[in-house]
Amino acid sequence: MLAKNSIMNRQNIVLINELNGQKKFTILNREEKTFVIFFIDIKDYNGRILFDIQGSEAKIQVLGLIIAEEDQMINLFTLQDHKKKKSISDLLIKSVLFGSSRLNFEGLVRIRKDAQQSNAYQKNQTFLMSHHAWANSRPKLEILANDIRCTHGATIGKINPEVLYYLKARGISEESAKKIVIEGFFQEILNRIPDQKIADELLKKIKQKINNILLN
Repeated sequence: MLAKNSIMNRQNIVLINELNGQKKFTILNREEKTFVIFFIDIKDYNGRILFDIQGSEAKIQVLGLIIAEEDQMINLFTLQDHKKKKSISDLLIKSVLFGSSRLNFEGLVRIRKDAQQSNAYQKNQTFLMSHHAWANSRPKLEILANDIRCTHGATIGKINPEVLYYLKARGISEESAKKIVIEGFFQEILNRIPDQKIADELLKKIKQKINNILLN
């Protein structure tokens, strides 16, 4: 079972499943870490997560899995702060919002003058599962070096109705079809977690959560 405290470390994997205020993580020379933001409980989340990349040739992944329902409110700010050369950060956050839940995400990539030859990526994708759900995504770049690679993007929308139609045409109920699509949506992130046991534990919790919302 996953630890109940807010941060769990295992083989350079950090699980963040609590947020109220600010959390800061420092990454040193040649360190490689994966941070997993995992918000699926019925409560509000509000705060900032700062990734202070102080080391050269450091590499981090920031992976986010978010499920919100009812009138939950999630305010999340992330900072990928590159300070030394040849560092890499890759952020991918996926969210599924039910009911009248709301997500406000702002992600900043900062590449400082001494962080030449660094690579930074940032992507946020959100499914809105009801007409009352709302999301706002604001990816930002602050580039002070000239020899870097940096990309960012965001998408907010509903499940493709053609996909649901395809599944329903094969005898699958609409709620079960949505469940299949949502699990597939999150699978890209689960596949990138370098510890299969952790990925399996998170998938189990995701399935339980979706079942509780859609099938009960």
